[in-house]
Amino acid sequence: MAGHLVHSEVLGRAIRAGGWRELAEGTPRLIRRALEAGDEAGVAELVPFFLSEMRVVHDIYALWFPQTLKCLVDKGMAPGEAARRHEAVRARLAPFHPSALRPREEVWAEIGAALALVQDTALPATERHAALDAATGTWRELHDCEVDQLTGLFDVVMSEHGEPALLEMYEGWVVGDWFAKRYRRFDVSEMPWETAHWLLVYLAFEGMHGHLSGAARDGTIEVAEDAEKITLSFAPCGSGGRTLQGEPRDGLPPLRDPAIGWGELSDAHDFTWNEKGVCSYCAHCAVLHETLPIAAFGYPVRVTEPPTAPLDGESRCRWSVYKNLRDIPEWAYTRVGAIKPPADAPLGSAGRAERDAMIAAAGAPGA
Repeated sequence: MAGHLVHSEVLGRAIRAGGWRELAEGTPRLIRRALEAGDEAGVAELVPFFLSEMRVVHDIYALWFPQTLKCLVDKGMAPGEAARRHEAVRARLAPFHPSALRPREEVWAEIGAALALVQDTALPATERHAALDAATGTWRELHDCEVDQLTGLFDVVMSEHGEPALLEMYEGWVVGDWFAKRYRRFDVSEMPWETAHWLLVYLAFEGMHGHLSGAARDGTIEVAEDAEKITLSFAPCGSGGRTLQGEPRDGLPPLRDPAIGWGELSDAHDFTWNEKGVCSYCAHCAVLHETLPIAAFGYPVRVTEPPTAPLDGESRCRWSVYKNLRDIPEWAYTRVGAIKPPADAPLGSAGRAERDAMIAAAGAPGA
């Protein structure tokens, strides 16, 4: 049957077909249905695509580890001590994560081998389903271990230099370059908002598929649409939200538990939406989605409502992308220490100087 993928002119590659509600379903579920239906063309399409969704996250973390360690070294820690701290983080996670002390590429190779079995038409259906479970489960464990290792390293940054150093780390070492290179496509001086809006929503789905977000940890999430915005909801997201909630599949408690000991930020900051109890990993969404784009473009690209500790029910996070930039509410700016531009101020990087002058002329606090 096939037809699960279509070509995107905007991205210049294949993407998942369907509307937002279809995209809310994790790719492993589509592969499972294709197997059950005997849709070999669909399996052949979807398995490599699922691997690509995982690979994006895998490659991001491959950058974040050395960038975080470089931050520690640049801020005065000896390289050997930084490496020792990382090893201590891995050792603390080893009772919960089998991949903690293994070479990550060795684990990644196992995922690829399992997915190859999913595509092997000579195998019985039961073995192909089991291989899909193995690939998804192995990626989930490796992914979660890497998130938890990063959280441990972020805790080192804060314990050495204080909570404000987390913002310095993100902007100066971890996501600053990523924003400059990749987020310019969400700048209305570069791309019409109608196109950028679609792209922000679509890429959010791909990202959450790769993070295996959602209660089933298969990338299936929730989506809602109203006249103003499209909202994706994760309970939990596979990364920050899960660190708050813990992961029973691994016997892993919330990372604040004494068994781990990496708590959330105790103070409120602009980069934590001026909320207390935000996890160090979640804070990067405030920087990447909101503070950096507000400064550069005059608007947040995704309005994020994060979970905070202590949890009240589900560890739920929401990302909203507004259809009209002028409809983004004022609170979305003020909670990250920013000012919503006047209604007649130009938006986009090309209008930054004029926009900043208009805010200053209006006597906005902090202008």
